[in-house]
Amino acid sequence: MKYAREVIELMSAYPGRNFRKREIVKYVYPCTQNTKEKNAINRGVLYVLDWLIMTGSVLKTPPRSGNGSYALYRWQTAK
Repeated sequence: MKYAREVIELMSAYPGRNFRKREIVKYVYPCTQNTKEKNAINRGVLYVLDWLIMTGSVLKTPPRSGNGSYALYRWQTAK
């Protein structure tokens, strides 16, 4: 997983904070203007987030109904 280190680094530094996927993608690679490259990074980050959700490290809040809504991702704190 190409972007796992960056995603884990960002989210574990702020446990309990909700992140939009766009914020995570900008942290991983902030200076991309190339649409093809941006889509590849987006897919890679989504793959990492799905993996972290399956392992129980990240909690996903589904998007609210309506246009323009987005899912939120939060690093799980130890209990």
